[in-house]
Amino acid sequence: MTSRRSFIKGCAGLACACCFGSVFDFTAKANELEKKPEINRDEAFALQWITELLDSLDKNNLSDSQLREIVKSTSQAHHDLLNVPDMVKPYIGKPDEFIEFLQNSWGWIVRNDNAKQMLIVDENKPVCVCPLLKNCSDKLFPALCYCSEGFAEKMFSYVFQKPVEVKVEASIQRGDKSCIYHVFY
Repeated sequence: MTSRRSFIKGCAGLACACCFGSVFDFTAKANELEKKPEINRDEAFALQWITELLDSLDKNNLSDSQLREIVKSTSQAHHDLLNVPDMVKPYIGKPDEFIEFLQNSWGWIVRNDNAKQMLIVDENKPVCVCPLLKNCSDKLFPALCYCSEGFAEKMFSYVFQKPVEVKVEASIQRGDKSCIYHVFY
């Protein structure tokens, strides 16, 4: 059986007798297939589903507190995916070492305002790092930042060994140049 890729390459090489389209069109398609992996339908569905939900949340005139409550709880899924308790285990009770890890391993910029008992955390990236939207950059979903708040709260609460509060101050999803959090400990 001939694969779609082999068929297109054959047509591009004029080995096909079906006379569909020009050689140049087939060559372009063959080159495109070489560069892109197969699209996973399940991932495409999940991306469309979540973007439709986020778009709906943004359009339904919910208050910030309602959006925060709904979306923040979803952070548990990302927390579980990364197994945050195991990831931060070496830093429990050692916030300075954790900050050093974030700066050296993740490239974050972290300043500690001891007087306010607050960290100012800048992800220092010009893109949204949310794994849900890794292939979706044409639309902004500001409500998604509440998920980031929940994720950071769980992560820093483990390290500080007490509940912390996180507020997103700036984000790519809100049109800013980087994602910046305030972590109140």
